[in-house]
Amino acid sequence: MTELHRNTLVWLTPKAWTAVHAQDWEAPVQDLLRYWQTCQFPWVVAHQRPGVTPGEVCLGLPAPQHWGRRRLGTQVALDGIARQGQFPVLGEVAGSHLWGIPAASWLTRSIGLSAKVRVYGSYGWQHMTGMPYVRAGSDLDLSVQVSDLPTAMRALDWLAQAGETSDTGHAALHRLPMRVDGEIVFFNGGALAWRELQALRQGRVRQVMVKDRHQLRLLDWEGLNAMTQAITPSIV
Repeated sequence: MTELHRNTLVWLTPKAWTAVHAQDWEAPVQDLLRYWQTCQFPWVVAHQRPGVTPGEVCLGLPAPQHWGRRRLGTQVALDGIARQGQFPVLGEVAGSHLWGIPAASWLTRSIGLSAKVRVYGSYGWQHMTGMPYVRAGSDLDLSVQVSDLPTAMRALDWLAQAGETSDTGHAALHRLPMRVDGEIVFFNGGALAWRELQALRQGRVRQVMVKDRHQLRLLDWEGLNAMTQAITPSIV
């Protein structure tokens, strides 16, 4: 098993599911969990709560609209994880929505980033499960996985173009109909909101919040640069 970073998807063993079901859930949540296990849908690795032992991991499950968009949390033993995976890549999700057509030019520009762009949040969960998560006003949450700070800067430029119209005079072309939110994620699992990193680069803030599975840190530009230079690339 590779290292479990925050926002990694995990599928549970039958033994781990038994432990989850044994917890004190209200009836609608019990129905959701039974359905989730039957469909073999994943949980997602969350930020670890204080007191969790090294042999356990905190997980989250954002429920679809059928179950009131509840946000569930649990913790399981590491040996209760059968396999792990990642959210779908942007191209897969865009291909299943009409907004992928007018935004094709912007989507194509992501190829030159040397970054893996994945979709989490409402659009990611709906794509994986086929269940209703997206509603009017839902953001497109992107996880842009980069190897270094220069790549992160190129990713910022690309993300900032998501709401721009084309230069052809056709206002409907090359524009996403929703707000693009999400994170820049480095190989060590450290992630920060891309809009906050943009504000740091522009000098509008002096520090940004960097979060991973285990901790939250406030870093200035020098601290962020030192963190990224110390990264040893791994599989993302």
